[in-house]
Amino acid sequence: MSMARHSVGSHFRTGFRSLVVAAAVCLTALFMSSTALAAKIDDLIKQLASDDFRVRTQAALALGATYDNAAVRPLCGKTSDSNQTVKLAVIAALGKLGKEDGTACLRAARKKESDGTVTAAIDKAIEKSFMGGDPPSPGSSAKWYVALQVTNKTSRPNLEVEALVRKAMQEKLLANSSCAMAPRTETNQQATDLIKNRKLKGYLLIASVEPFNYSGGNLTVQLKVTMWTYPERALKAEFGPKLTQQGAPKPDVEGESLLIKMASQTSVDNLTKVAASL
Repeated sequence: MSMARHSVGSHFRTGFRSLVVAAAVCLTALFMSSTALAAKIDDLIKQLASDDFRVRTQAALALGATYDNAAVRPLCGKTSDSNQTVKLAVIAALGKLGKEDGTACLRAARKKESDGTVTAAIDKAIEKSFMGGDPPSPGSSAKWYVALQVTNKTSRPNLEVEALVRKAMQEKLLANSSCAMAPRTETNQQATDLIKNRKLKGYLLIASVEPFNYSGGNLTVQLKVTMWTYPERALKAEFGPKLTQQGAPKPDVEGESLLIKMASQTSVDNLTKVAASL
C-alpha cells in the first residue's frame, strides 16, 4: 500500500511539473509575442517621422493593421501631415483601429479640415471607428465566420444602436478563438472567397433591437435574432434574449445601452451553441 501511494504521488508530482513547464512555455511565448508587437509598433512610429511620404504612408497603414491601442496616439499626431496621401492613410488607419480615442481624434481633425476629399474620408473613418473598426482576419484556429445585420426599432439613432450591438458582439466573438467576424461592408463575393479559402463555416446574425418597454416602472430590452448560413442565407435558428432592469420608471439611456450589450453577448453565446451542434 505504501508503494502504491508513493507511485501515485510520484506521478502527480511529475504531471504537476509538466503542467508548470507547459504554462511557463505558453507565458514565455505570449510575452515574446507582445514584445515583438511592441517593437514593431515602435519601429513604425519612427517611420511616421520619415522625410519620405511613401514611408510615412506605409507606416500609417501598417499601424492601422496592428489593432493595438498604442498605435492611436502617434497616428493622431499625423492627421495634419503636410502630404495628403499620408493624411488619408492616417485617417483610414484610425478608422480601421476602431478605438474610442481614435474616434475623438478624427472628430477633432474634422473641425480643422477644409479639403473636401479629406473631410469625406474623415466622415467615413469616423463611422467605421464608431462601429468598432475592422475586425482582424480569421486566426489559424477559427472555425466560424460571423456576419451581422442590425435593425433598430427603438427611438434612438440607428448608428448608435448598431454600434452598441456590433461592438458587444465583436468583443464576445473575438474572445473565442474559434470565431471570426466579418467586416461591416463586406460583399457576398468577398465572404464566399474567404470562407472557401480558409475552410470556414459562415453564419449571419440578423438582430432586431425591439422598442424599449418601461411598463411597470421597469426597463425591458429585447433582441430578436435569426441565425442563417452565410452568405447563402438558410435559416438555422431563432432566439430572443430579453433582459429587465428593475426600478426604471423613466428613460434611462445608460441602462438601455448596458442591456443591449448584455443581450448582444447572450446572442453570441446562443450562436456558438447552435454552431457547435451543426
